[in-house]
Amino acid sequence: MRRIIGVTSAVILAAGLVAATPDVAEAAAGKKSLKCVKPKGSKFNISWSPGTSSTTFYFNNHCRETHRIKVWATDSASHLTKCVNVAVKPGVKGKKRLWGVIKGNIDMVTFGRCP
Repeated sequence: MRRIIGVTSAVILAAGLVAATPDVAEAAAGKKSLKCVKPKGSKFNISWSPGTSSTTFYFNNHCRETHRIKVWATDSASHLTKCVNVAVKPGVKGKKRLWGVIKGNIDMVTFGRCP
């Protein structure tokens, strides 16, 4: 009886972990916002949707200044980390496709210039 309870609780714990783990595509997709300096109350919004060969970044810059999207990704072949910048001018709404930046290799998406 003792062994059966131990195995049952281990299976329940494992099932809980599997159910709580999101799909890779869901984990890699995301969105962020940055408050504008001018005009107050406006934002620079970005979102991204990774695919199997590229990632599309969607943006809407309500600010009066140019903002940059900084994407850190690891190359799956060479295992080198690279930084890619996407500059978005004031008042622009659009999208940019980055080839080679795919789900599973996006390390970080933030605002600013690459070093």
